[in-house]
Amino acid sequence: MEIKDDTLLWHICENCGKKELLTPSEAYKNGWEYPPIMGSFKVVSPRTCGCSTIDKTLYWELISKKTPPEKLSEKQKETLLRILKEPESILPTAEEIKNNS
Repeated sequence: MEIKDDTLLWHICENCGKKELLTPSEAYKNGWEYPPIMGSFKVVSPRTCGCSTIDKTLYWELISKKTPPEKLSEKQKETLLRILKEPESILPTAEEIKNNS
């Protein structure tokens, strides 16, 4: 699936839980680390807002702490599933777009 720069996507911070409906360029300008500008869809990398650090992300848990997948928390497993199903998992519904306008 091709994501254009004007496509609205949910941006969900792994650390603080902030959730914003933004285009990729808006997210980048606001400090989000999120595909497609920062990283790639379906690849584990930090998914954070501009106020959060990398050391509490799934990426950090897997790469730096070397936590095996079976030892991840439920929240981390949910994050992993969302990342593996991107971009479809972060596309808003028409209703969500309407409610956030």
